[in-house]
Amino acid sequence: MLREPDDPLRSNPDPLARPDYHEADVQSIRACYNSTASPEQQRRALDWMLWAFGTHDTSWRPGSARATDFAEGRRHAGTTLVYMIKAAPSKTDPDKIAVRTAGEQK
Repeated sequence: MLREPDDPLRSNPDPLARPDYHEADVQSIRACYNSTASPEQQRRALDWMLWAFGTHDTSWRPGSARATDFAEGRRHAGTTLVYMIKAAPSKTDPDKIAVRTAGEQK
């Protein structure tokens, strides 16, 4: 649900419900998709995704194994992003990753 900028985002116990977001979250994700995002928009987009996926929430939903399974699937997407950001092995020196451009092989 679209929230006003001063209205905090709220977690929804129903994992099938769309997560809350602010206008700036939508614009940040769209800017990332269009390869025009500023560093702040890139960070905001990732932070929102990690929150929306319930990355740091418990997946268990009382009374519904299916809801728990669905919530765990969302959480898994978030933990996979964290893995790629912080721990995934790479052949590229971390200092050189920031200066590479899209499509570059080395």
